[in-house]
Amino acid sequence: MRTVAKQAGVSYQTVSRVINEASGVAPETRSRVLTAMRELGYRPSLAARSLARNRTEIVGLVLPSSVDLTFADAHLLQMVGGVDRGVSDNDYSTLLASPKESEPVLSAFRRLVRQRTVDGVLIEAGMGEEGVALLVDAGYPVTVIGHTSLDVPSVRPDDESGAYVAMQHLLALGHRRIALIGSENPGNLAVAARRSGCDRALADAGLALDMSLVERGEWTIASGRAATERLLDLPAPPTAVFAFNDSMAIGTLQVARERGIEVPRQLSVLGFDDTPSAALLTPALTSVRVFSAEQGERAARTLIGILRGMTPPSSPVILPSQLVVRSSTAPLTR
Repeated sequence: MRTVAKQAGVSYQTVSRVINEASGVAPETRSRVLTAMRELGYRPSLAARSLARNRTEIVGLVLPSSVDLTFADAHLLQMVGGVDRGVSDNDYSTLLASPKESEPVLSAFRRLVRQRTVDGVLIEAGMGEEGVALLVDAGYPVTVIGHTSLDVPSVRPDDESGAYVAMQHLLALGHRRIALIGSENPGNLAVAARRSGCDRALADAGLALDMSLVERGEWTIASGRAATERLLDLPAPPTAVFAFNDSMAIGTLQVARERGIEVPRQLSVLGFDDTPSAALLTPALTSVRVFSAEQGERAARTLIGILRGMTPPSSPVILPSQLVVRSSTAPLTR
């Protein structure tokens, strides 16, 4: 820094103020210091700069499950990619925090509170409301990716509209025995929104949801398989299955194939999220696109804006959803 100061013709303290983006430095002087830094190949110490600013320039991202399970979920993987893009484009870094398989979900939140290594936190809504409240009480700026009932900034897809259009699609194809595979967690606001969309579409058609065709799932292929086995064993099985994520829909496709049930001629299958694998399946999966990467990136930019002094949005940022029709759904033939 003293070498930079000498070349720029300023004091050591002026160089320090430029590096730490402090006020009180004339634009011409700031430009001269930055030019000297470039010419000398000088890179300021991030650790030292963080100490001077009382900031780490690191954003925490709390994930709802272990890293192994998270990176096996295409929707979450895309979301993480979007977060990383939004964070790195703003010269911040990302610290991933997730519970180990053997520990409570809140442990990831408690580690962040205890370590004080991040400036703000992005939270995937599957973590639940208790952890969000824990971080807010600890003084962290937070942004939720997904639904939340708390008064904090959030970015989420239009789940209700997406499910409404998807159910309308199945009804227009002539299906009436339509099964749903969702989550058994009654506090999951995304599932509640999707159920609301389905109920509204059915009501508009003068119908009601048959609760015997509603099955629980845990967002995995295995849980989709188990739910589909139960549905297909019913005396009057469904003619269409609407799974609330693509992984569970893949489980449905697998069971149908093993039982010799032709999709879509004998069973239509519809997913949610429209992950990259949806278009590569056989048959290609009809799904509701929720723009996972865009959610992550928008949430990251929202949080960093707050960290830089911008006013938090007063209402949730809702991104559109879009039904992508492929070859796994077809008109009812029986």
